[in-house]
Amino acid sequence: MRRLAALLLLLAAPLRAMEPASALRVPDANISSAESYSRKCGGLALIVMQGGRTLKESYAHGGAADRPIHVMSLTKNLAALAVLSASSEGLLRLDEPVSKTITEWRSQPGKRDITIRQLLTQTSGLATGYETIYASNVRNKNKIAVALPLVAQPGSCFRYAPGNYELIEEVLRRKLASRHVDPLDYLTARVLSPMGVRPSSNWRRDRAGNPFFSAGARLTARDVAKVGEFVRNRGRVWLLPVVPPGAFAGVFDGTPANPMYGVSFWLNSTVARADARPISIEGTIGAGRSAEEWGRSCASSAAPPDLIAMVGSGGERCYIVPSRKLVVVRFGDGSAFSDAEFLRRLFARG
Repeated sequence: MRRLAALLLLLAAPLRAMEPASALRVPDANISSAESYSRKCGGLALIVMQGGRTLKESYAHGGAADRPIHVMSLTKNLAALAVLSASSEGLLRLDEPVSKTITEWRSQPGKRDITIRQLLTQTSGLATGYETIYASNVRNKNKIAVALPLVAQPGSCFRYAPGNYELIEEVLRRKLASRHVDPLDYLTARVLSPMGVRPSSNWRRDRAGNPFFSAGARLTARDVAKVGEFVRNRGRVWLLPVVPPGAFAGVFDGTPANPMYGVSFWLNSTVARADARPISIEGTIGAGRSAEEWGRSCASSAAPPDLIAMVGSGGERCYIVPSRKLVVVRFGDGSAFSDAEFLRRLFARG
């Protein structure tokens, strides 16, 4: 009898997980206001999920449920999840030197001390590599990333750049070489497939066949919503820990160089500061802001402090608010979109 009761509780747990607390429910009027703003800014898709239930799903301007788009830097979040998976199985540690794997760095002062975590938090101190890595028809972006010069002390400043995440792909490529597994195949098998996501076959690759881990993925809005739920549930799909929750320790903590950015995720925890002001995340990337300026900024003064965001240029977004059991996906086709205005409408009171 006890075993039967335990089994019934186990089976009921997913159902309870899909019951949003009514007190936390986002009002329909707020969702409609946010949807209207999104469409005005060229929105292609909007999905609002709370407690695992879809409250809103709509498409405009050619967007569709089965239409994958280039999600730009949301790819970085997928790359980070691949690293967390690799960490959980002992393939690597976030705080190990990259030079443990990229051995040619061992004789290079400064570069030999860069850690995998510093690549993920964009605090490696390396040159960005935008022009060369994203050059048309690039031959081998990994080779370019490995050769990037050090321009600042590792950990001292935040420099948002493709080089950091193409180095993540190269680290995984070398770590997985003995298994004869491509990093994208590893990401798909270990992380995406268990959550029911099948990435588009035309994921961007360089001429050498290396998949771009900074901005290469093509996904549907529903795919991204599944990723958002996966992150909200700290690596669980239903009751199954695909990535152990412990692997997420520190992932949503900012760094001294940028308190608004953790391990690939943008944060709103800085809203707790009395002098915090909302900024345009896209508009400030690459602006060379100081740690103090980042610390005085937030994604939204209306959203809860535990909001975390996956941000891709052109208005591609996934917002995750664990305290509200909320996942919101927004696709767009332009840069006029404002996180602060969208979130103000979504979390408006009264």
